[in-house]
Amino acid sequence: MNLLFSLLARIIPYIFIGWIFIKLKFKNAELFVSYFVNLALYFLIPIFVFFAMWSAPLSENIINARIIIFTVIAVCFVGMLFAFLHSKIFKSNFRDIALPIIFMNSAYLAIPLNTIFFGKDGTFYAIIYNIILTILHFSFGLWFVSGSVKEIFRLPVLYFAFFGIFLNLTGVRLSDGLINFSELLSSVTLPVMLCLVGYQIRSINVSTLKKVFVGVFFRMFGGLIVAYIFCKVFNITGTVKGVCLLSSSMPSAVNTYILNKKYDADYSFASSMITVGLVMTLIVVPLILWLK
Repeated sequence: MNLLFSLLARIIPYIFIGWIFIKLKFKNAELFVSYFVNLALYFLIPIFVFFAMWSAPLSENIINARIIIFTVIAVCFVGMLFAFLHSKIFKSNFRDIALPIIFMNSAYLAIPLNTIFFGKDGTFYAIIYNIILTILHFSFGLWFVSGSVKEIFRLPVLYFAFFGIFLNLTGVRLSDGLINFSELLSSVTLPVMLCLVGYQIRSINVSTLKKVFVGVFFRMFGGLIVAYIFCKVFNITGTVKGVCLLSSSMPSAVNTYILNKKYDADYSFASSMITVGLVMTLIVVPLILWLK
């Protein structure tokens, strides 16, 4: 739990800083947000994904990795149904609310937590989970929010992802300089993205808050329930089960805000989902450790 508090303590302050920007009403702030969203989608996120795919330990336990892959697909598919249900309950457009409900924070939160709770194997399976989730996010997720299949091929993320996987599988290793560059890039990108999340949090009324809490429930507890049932049905146990439960119940991915902002979907809903979900992590993680 100390790690969880430490992770949240490193994340939430950046969201708060972004929220302060609203109150200070900085000139040209919206223009900066627009520029950074494009910078993130066309450079920062593709490069981050590229290094993540290149450095992932893909040659290890393939059988259990396949279990992880099927779990991610199942959780995202049911998440899509939850998003559809949410859109009907609150009479929203599916594209406005789909991504924050379907796609979780499988990298910045899930990988460190899986590492501390489940060791080296937990790290490996969490990375596999993140790879599959990233591919789904920037293919089907991009299609959902943009309304066009063509957008999948216009953004460079998947190209960088598959090129990173290719270099990984062909045995090309990262140099120390590239490793240092990727770490520097990651240390800069996440804080700025979190500040943007905080910047988009607006004052919300009771009905909107209800919409957010139901969305968080679908995302986190819905993901947990689906993963738990999947593990029960297919008799998945041990570390693999723990990773499936923990990763599937993480709050909304920060990239859901970036994509919602890019395609003018409900980015305020996405930012609220991320923030409330991070707080709910304090409740969900102990529950997962008990179920595991």
